[in-house]
Amino acid sequence: PKSGGNQGIKLLQKFQWLLNPRQVFDLTQGGPRFGLELFRKVSNLRVLACGGDGTVGWVLSVIDQLGFNPPPAVGVLPLGTGNDLARALGWGGGYTDEPISKILYHIGESDVVQLDRWQLLVEKNPNGETSDTAKDNLPLNVVNNYFSMGVDAHIALEFHEAREAHPEKFNSRLKNKMFYGQMGGKDLVKRKWKGLADFVTLVCDDRDVTSILKEHKFHAIVFLNIPSYGGGTHPWPKQPGINQSTEDGLIEVVGLSTYQLPLLQAGGHGTSICQCKTATITTTKPIPMQVDGEACKLNPSVISLSLLNKAPMLAKKKGGRAINTQTVLEPLRISINMINMTDYEQYHNDKARLKQSAAKLGEIEITPVADLENTRQIIVQQIDTPRSEGRDVPVHIPKDWCFVDTCTAERFFRIDRAQEHLHYLTDIASDALYILDQTVATPDEDSAFTSMASAHQSPSSQVDETTPELSPSDEVPVAIKVNDSRVDGPSGGSKIERKEQPEVQDISSIETGYISSLLEKTTDGVVKAAKAGDIKKRSNRSS
Repeated sequence: PKSGGNQGIKLLQKFQWLLNPRQVFDLTQGGPRFGLELFRKVSNLRVLACGGDGTVGWVLSVIDQLGFNPPPAVGVLPLGTGNDLARALGWGGGYTDEPISKILYHIGESDVVQLDRWQLLVEKNPNGETSDTAKDNLPLNVVNNYFSMGVDAHIALEFHEAREAHPEKFNSRLKNKMFYGQMGGKDLVKRKWKGLADFVTLVCDDRDVTSILKEHKFHAIVFLNIPSYGGGTHPWPKQPGINQSTEDGLIEVVGLSTYQLPLLQAGGHGTSICQCKTATITTTKPIPMQVDGEACKLNPSVISLSLLNKAPMLAKKKGGRAINTQTVLEPLRISINMINMTDYEQYHNDKARLKQSAAKLGEIEITPVADLENTRQIIVQQIDTPRSEGRDVPVHIPKDWCFVDTCTAERFFRIDRAQEHLHYLTDIASDALYILDQTVATPDEDSAFTSMASAHQSPSSQVDETTPELSPSDEVPVAIKVNDSRVDGPSGGSKIERKEQPEVQDISSIETGYISSLLEKTTDGVVKAAKAGDIKKRSNRSS
């Protein structure tokens, strides 16, 4: 998690949201052994190492120790500095906020290539002059990327020592590169390691090539297992009929002189010495050396380099080869739910409440690797149009709506429409996809008037149950007020006389502000007719 300026911490959380948390392991909590042991019996296992080249080497070493048969293929998500192995495998020099779902998709679609891994055996040279400040062994005894000695290892060693003493000064890639440039310039001016060949003898595949070292007066000797070196440079020059490969069982030996080393950053190359399967290096004085970026000053030694094994690695498919996503991933059917702005503003911290209040619009069928731009188009096509599956009337989605991220954090977040191409469907949704209606809610005029009118309706306007039905000859259905008066009958009983009187409705009792279509024909004449009780005249004016 500390790799790449603590980028790993953020990615750890994203992976745990997207995958089962039992598939994601924090290497600072016990290393990779526990996770690898847990899944060692899983067939076709693929491992994604998130970090720098050192993290990848760590994972590969533990796989060796556990004795996997066959070993799982390892992919790289570059987070550290340098990231030469990630570059060589096509994963780039650093993580740039690419959607996690897209990374996992490419991991699933990647090619498996073999990576030669080389073993270094160090024996003390009794004929050399030792130093108390030098080491008797290398920091690593397995080479995944490169092994070098001379001025480049000296710069790496000074950088490591300076960073250990003042870590606050090395908190960005720019500062790190500035330090490398400054120290490299000083060493080249001083030409401190111009006589490297005077203290080193080199034998490759039983052939002594020391004379080549002395002829060119190399400042550094590099054994390259991958094409990329020192943060993306390519020291091995292209030669007809000689190709550089990570799985050919050969390692490239390159010499770097005073002027070649600084030109590497500008696309320059070194001088090729040979390709070999074994090499023996003998030193007679303490010399700076580095293995995959881990540097030290080594006492006089005899170093034997030979092939250890081949590790399966995941190489990203090149852009020239099309990937048919439909044959790889089954279409995903997911429901679309809409949240209104009022609920979002009131309950945006309450996921359960928002999900409960959302209205389901329908379902769409889409590929899991679709970005949100494509998802928006599919929603409009499949939801905002009539469908034959039992629905003749389309569900109209408001014009101003946006996607809502329901996975990344503990609350819901809106996705800016300008950034929809940066997000994938599976980044923001799990069981359902939620969208937000961003239009401001306004009262529905007709429904509001109806509710207000019914709430303010006077009891006298309600027809008594005993009121007789009106005959078809009645011109206007008006509210009838029935007055019951009891009159004694001849037999001592009583009878009810019903007098029908038209009731004049008090228009002022209706609250203003809500104008219904029923009142659109109200004029002064209608009002006067109503007050006068002229029913026929009022009906004529209203019609």
